Amino acid sequence: MKKINYYVIGGQYEFFCHGGTPTLLGAKRLARKCQEYWDNWAGWHTPDIYAAEDCCRLDNGDIVPDRETQDARPVATWDNDAKRWIED
Repeated sequence: MKKINYYVIGGQYEFFCHGGTPTLLGAKRLARKCQEYWDNWAGWHTPDIYAAEDCCRLDNGDIVPDRETQDARPVATWDNDAKRWIED
């Protein structure tokens, strides 16, 4: 089994993990497949990509960005206007 290095996490009101991948390219592909339609005229949203070390597993099994470190920033976000990925 391959090591998961990146998680695709989205959600409008609460975090939702769409899955994990070993490569950043795989995470970008998964994120584009998992676009979410947000209500209140927010439109389509592509989930962000987080490094696995910046995420934690909750008691119920959900994977979310780790709030304890305060450094859990997305590795890559989709810019809808420019139609490209922005990487940190």
